Parts: sequence; structure tokens; C-alpha cells
Amino acid sequence: MNIDAGATLTALLTLFGIYGLIALSLNLEYGVAGIPNFGKALFVSIGAYTTGVTYTRLLPLLAGQEAVSPCGMTLSTALQLRTAIMRDLPGIGFVNFAVTIAIAMGVGAVVGCLMSYAALRLRQEWFLALVLLVGSEIVRIFVRGYEPIICASNGVSGIAQPFFFIRDARLNSIMFMLLILIMLLVVYVYVERLVRSPYGRLLRAVRENAEVAQAMGKNVAQIRAGVMAIGSAIAAAAGVLFALNVGFVSTNDYDVALTLDIWVMVVLGGLGNPRGALLGALLITLLDRFTGIAAIQLNRTGIALEFNYFRYILLGVILLLMLRFRPRGLLPERRHATLAYQALESQAAESTGDRG
Repeated sequence: MNIDAGATLTALLTLFGIYGLIALSLNLEYGVAGIPNFGKALFVSIGAYTTGVTYTRLLPLLAGQEAVSPCGMTLSTALQLRTAIMRDLPGIGFVNFAVTIAIAMGVGAVVGCLMSYAALRLRQEWFLALVLLVGSEIVRIFVRGYEPIICASNGVSGIAQPFFFIRDARLNSIMFMLLILIMLLVVYVYVERLVRSPYGRLLRAVRENAEVAQAMGKNVAQIRAGVMAIGSAIAAAAGVLFALNVGFVSTNDYDVALTLDIWVMVVLGGLGNPRGALLGALLITLLDRFTGIAAIQLNRTGIALEFNYFRYILLGVILLLMLRFRPRGLLPERRHATLAYQALESQAAESTGDRG
């Protein structure tokens, strides 16, 4: 089998950028704040479903045309309409992309905040984990059976990324990859600064001992709701990019398996360390592609075994081994000293030197 190295690298970096965004959001929620979000697929799907709605209903309106239902008998007409708009009116495509990102992040933040408030009033963060896990499947099943959103189980195809107007397929893929990597860099810098800020230290204090933080006058439920809003908004933005990358919005892509992938990334890379989240995302992206190619090759040999699910076994083994032998991950959380601590440490060193 011949492999195009350039196209493969572009696809890997694109997927890494999307996974990196989701991993950073979960690392912020669980690694830094201690909130076990087992419904991460829910917030990624919010971005994808938003994309399905805006690219089929809002895009034609922005172009001054009447929206056509993407389902049923008008499916082909709607596909031709949005394809023509994305190809001939790139400015409208970029405006629609920006609006989609903004709506997805807003909806994701609101849903994350509301769901966390409902569960965390019980003073047990694991209730939130169960609520999010169940909520993720409820939303997926509802969308799968409710046609007006993404045509139910049929999904919506022909969702073009904003550089679709570039006729060279390789070039438009590279431009989309660069856009994703730039967004990843911006989010990484934001998360890194947030972790190092007083707010980040507050999140770690709540993670280590919520009762002590509550006793010192901190509103733990409000703090956790706030970080859930931030993490959910980032995940929803990644969901938009995920949908644009595959060009298809379907509920099958946002099940519990996606949440498992993201958890393995964060645990493998290092809890509480944004760099660890990116490392985990890179390793799982490589593993995902390697096992996919290996499964195709092995199935071609005629072996009567299904190798497509081997990656799930491998992910489970990796997760168990990391929890057993290296629970803090490959890149453990770094200790961040405040300026006041550094000044006191320097002063103590000087005093020791003077006495000597």
C-alpha cells in the first residue's frame, strides 16, 4: 500500500490539533480542578451539532438565499447550495465559521455550567461524573432520533471547512491544519497562564481539599461551575473543528469511546500539566492512526479476526498500566512558586549565608 507522506502528516497534525484542544479542556477540569468529566463527548458533540445546524440553515441566509432542508427529498439540493456558497463566497464561509465557533462555545459553556451546578450542590464531584456520562448518551440518543437537528441517524454530509474555496485539495488541507494549530497554540497559552494565575492556585486548592476551601469562604460549587464553563467552551470549539475535518456530522462519532480516548490522553500525558495533555494527545493520535492502518493490512491477509477494536483493548491496557505504575503521567504536574514564595526563599537563603 502506497502512503502519501505529506498528506499523512497533514492529517495527523490536524487530528492532533483537535485532540489537543479536547485534552487541554479535560486536563483543566480534572487535572487542575479535580472534576471528573465523564461526559466530554457531550460537549464535543455540541460543537458538531451546532456546525450541522449553522452550515445548513445559517450559511444560506448569510449568502442572501433561502435555506433548504438538508434532510429527505431536498438533501441533494441543500448539499449543492452550501457547496456552491463555500466555493464561490469564501468571505461568507469565514463569517459562518466564526459565528459557529462563537455559538458553539457559548452553548457549551452554558450547558457545562448548568449541569455542574445541578450535580455539585450534592457536594460530591462524582455525582457530576455520572450526570455528565448519562447526559452525554441521552443527548446523543435524542439527536439520533430527532430529524430537524442533523437529520437523525442519517447525519449531515458536505460540511466544508473554510478553505474549501482553494481548488488545490492539498493546499486547502494544509491551511485548515495551520488554522487548527494556531487555535491550539492560543488555547494552550491561555490555559498555561490560567494554571499559573491565582485562579489556577484556587482551582488546585479546591481539588486538594474542597472542605478546607469552603471553610475559608470560597464558593466551591461556583468555582467548579466556572471551570466547567471554560473547559466545555473549549471542547465545543474542538467539536466544530472535528465536524469540519471529517465533513460529516453524525451521532456515531460522539459516544463513550471518544470520552475514553480523551481520558487516556490526559492520564498518559500527565494530570495538571498542559504540556502533558498535548503529549498524550500526540501519542494517542499516532496510536490511533497506526492501529487503523495495521487493522487494514491484517484484514487484507484474510485472518478471521476483527482488528478494528484492538485499539480499545490497547487503550484500556495503557490506562491500567499508567494508573498502576505512573499515576501522575509521563509529564507530572509542575510546582509553580508564587513571587512572594520566591522572595521569601531568596531572603531565607541570604540570611543563611550571612550567618555562615
